[in-house]
Amino acid sequence: MKLVRSTPVGVNLMDYESIEYNRYRWNRMLLNGFWCILIITILLEGMYLTITKEPFLAFITNYMLEPTILQLSLLLIAETAFRVLKGKYQDYIIILTSALLAFIIVYIHNSINYLLLALFLPVMVSVFYFHPKKLIFALCNTMISLYVMYWTNDWMNEDITLVGLSTITVMFLSFSLIAWGILRRGRELMIYLKSYYESNQQLLVKTVWMDKLTKTDALTDLYNHMTFHEYFEELIKQHEDNDLPLQLAIFDIDNFKKVNDLFGHRAGDAVLQRVSELIRSKVSAHDFVARYGGEEFAILFTEKAKLEAFNLVEQIRLEVSQAPHELQQGRPVTVSVGFAEYESGEGKEHFFNRADQALYKAKNMGKNQTVIASGTLESQLA
Repeated sequence: MKLVRSTPVGVNLMDYESIEYNRYRWNRMLLNGFWCILIITILLEGMYLTITKEPFLAFITNYMLEPTILQLSLLLIAETAFRVLKGKYQDYIIILTSALLAFIIVYIHNSINYLLLALFLPVMVSVFYFHPKKLIFALCNTMISLYVMYWTNDWMNEDITLVGLSTITVMFLSFSLIAWGILRRGRELMIYLKSYYESNQQLLVKTVWMDKLTKTDALTDLYNHMTFHEYFEELIKQHEDNDLPLQLAIFDIDNFKKVNDLFGHRAGDAVLQRVSELIRSKVSAHDFVARYGGEEFAILFTEKAKLEAFNLVEQIRLEVSQAPHELQQGRPVTVSVGFAEYESGEGKEHFFNRADQALYKAKNMGKNQTVIASGTLESQLA
């Protein structure tokens, strides 16, 4: 079982990189949509070619080659600008491209009145950005396209009166007001979602932090006594169910009271921190380390053979005995260790008591040593 300590790490759910990524993704999708419009117009012109009364060569030139070349050139320029420009400039490139694309289509097919609605395309595109400036920019493009087309296209100038032009203008402005309302509603939702995510984030950080405080020791940052027993019971259950290896080592710092008496509690705290760091640096992610209480530490070894776990305990004990401590004039401390391997069916209390009795024996036999406990026999290995 892999055990990982919880740390209160905040995650910015609406960070700058994610916003930029979403902007690029949506702009890419819109640009892909413009390529689809080009393909659709070519297909539709091909269908009209079968029923048109226009001369074949004139239709090909005026309604297929010229508009296709113009649209293709526009999209290639847009693709280049899309790769060169970054951030919000891409948004304006997409809106401008949609306006010019709609202008080309409507201008070439000026005899089809309802195609004038295509000029509203940039306003529809701008709604994706939920930004008032981009909506205004898009509306300006729409109005410029409409009036340029009206004054430069003879057929439209003759077919649409000024009253009709005014009506179209009012219609576009009305549609833009609706788009503005959608935009405002969208921005309200975005603000609400941002507030919701930030509240959840703060709650998550507080929850993780409180969970950490209840499960870990503040001084050593190891699991505490209560958490040790929770995992102890779970690991024993796993052993009984799956016959997994499980060993327990209880460490006790020798003569720790003298450290506090001679050098003060600050030095004692530094010793506890240093010993905990040495222990934590040697165990694997599958092992469980806790400050059991006072100057005692406990390690539950999983997925290790008995000899491998014992050798690791001895390595920790030797390194602790060689590590100097600045606040006690460079002197090292030693630890005594009781070590036991779980025997199926013995239960949590009996298992812990065997390791604790082995620790007691290590203390009585001179300290700075490890004693292995067995079911009825204890042997010393120093």
